[in-house]
Amino acid sequence: MLDPVAFKIGPLSVHWYGISYGVGLLIGIWILTQLNKKRKVFKNNNQLFDFAFWVFLLGVILGGRLGYVLFYNLPYYLAHPAKIPAMWDGGMSFHGGLIASLIVGYLFCRKQKIRFLDVADLSTLPGALALTFTRIANFINHELIGRPIENPTWNWTGVDFGDGILRYPSQLFQSASALILFLILLLIFINKPKRGVLLFSYLMLYGLFRTILEFWRAPDPQIGFIWQYFTLGQLFSFAMFLAGLIGLAAFKRRH
Repeated sequence: MLDPVAFKIGPLSVHWYGISYGVGLLIGIWILTQLNKKRKVFKNNNQLFDFAFWVFLLGVILGGRLGYVLFYNLPYYLAHPAKIPAMWDGGMSFHGGLIASLIVGYLFCRKQKIRFLDVADLSTLPGALALTFTRIANFINHELIGRPIENPTWNWTGVDFGDGILRYPSQLFQSASALILFLILLLIFINKPKRGVLLFSYLMLYGLFRTILEFWRAPDPQIGFIWQYFTLGQLFSFAMFLAGLIGLAAFKRRH
């Protein structure tokens, strides 16, 4: 297992988790610039860079952290408010980051007078690929660990995250699913879909993939299982799946 700290510069420790966010942002911006050449959405690269900056800062980072605080451990953070900014203590919420990113993106598009659905469609591709890197960082950090392996047949897939128990590498499962999602969305994009198809496809497919893969992930210890079988992230993801499915159905009916 790799050390969560990639390298040190004097007293400064650079973590793989931070590197994954940086790599995801840079690759995401590059992908957006390439997609924007094929389907002109942003007026110029400066507008694209501004969009990426605000969505990353206020949506992914701030929204992801606040989502974790509100959805996953609110009583603790109400008792320890000084811990809220400590993103290394607890973590981030994908669903919180997604909701915040959609809000920030909508406000940005409204101010810049560009179509929100066009921007949202393009953003799904770098968004999917970026998650490939962050889930690998989760694996290195020994967080979001998988459930214990009960069938010895699957012991060869197991990883000991420090508790002496062989567990499924659920983070790597989700990383692979994010890459597959990116390739599917890219194929849809190549076929020149109508406005909104990529966004609703992303919501539906990500929600479906994660709803299934959460059966291999251990629940958050402070929450446990909901209704004995499901994780909180799984319920949020199923809601995403339904939103995407309903959106695509409504879109098809409209056209």
